[in-house]
Amino acid sequence: MAAELVVQAIAAVATTGVVVFIGRRVLRRAAAIERVDPFTLTDPWRSYVQDAQSGQARFARIVDSVEPGPLRDRLGDIDERLRDGVSASWRIAQSGHALHKMVLAVSDRPSDSLTRMREREAAAAAKLATLVKQLDEAVARGAELATGQYAGLDAVADDVDVAVSDLEALRQALAEIQDA
Repeated sequence: MAAELVVQAIAAVATTGVVVFIGRRVLRRAAAIERVDPFTLTDPWRSYVQDAQSGQARFARIVDSVEPGPLRDRLGDIDERLRDGVSASWRIAQSGHALHKMVLAVSDRPSDSLTRMREREAAAAAKLATLVKQLDEAVARGAELATGQYAGLDAVADDVDVAVSDLEALRQALAEIQDA
C-alpha cells in the first residue's frame, strides 16, 4: 500500500515536471510570434537585427546542450530576455530605417532640421550597434557558464537585462521622435 502511494507520488511529480517543461516551451514559442524579417530593412539596420538574431540563436543552442536542471532553467530565462532583445532590436531597426527614408526624402534641401535628423539617425545606429554587441558578449559569457560554472550566472542575466532595458528605452525614444 505504501509502495503504491510512493509510485503514484513519483508519477505525479514526473507528470507535473513534464507539463511545466512543455508549458514553458509553448509560452516561449508564443512570445516569438512577432515576425522579425531583417531583409525588409537596409543596412546598417538589417545587420544589427541579424547580429541580434544570430546571438540569440547561438544562445538557444547553448541552452539546448545543457542537461536539464537548475542551470538550464536559469539559462532558459536568460534566453527569453535575449528574445526580448531581438524584438527590441527589430523595432529599433524599423524606426531607424523609417528615419533614414525620411532623411533621404528631404536630403535635396540642406537645412538645420536635416542635419539634426542625420545626427539622430547616426546616434541611434551607434547606440543600437553597442547594445547588440553587449548582447553578443553576454552570449559568449553564457557559453562559459553552460560548462557548469554557476559563478557569474546572475551577472550575465543582469547584463542581458540592462542591455534589453536600454534597447527598449532607445526604441521608445525613436518612437517619440517619429510621433513628433
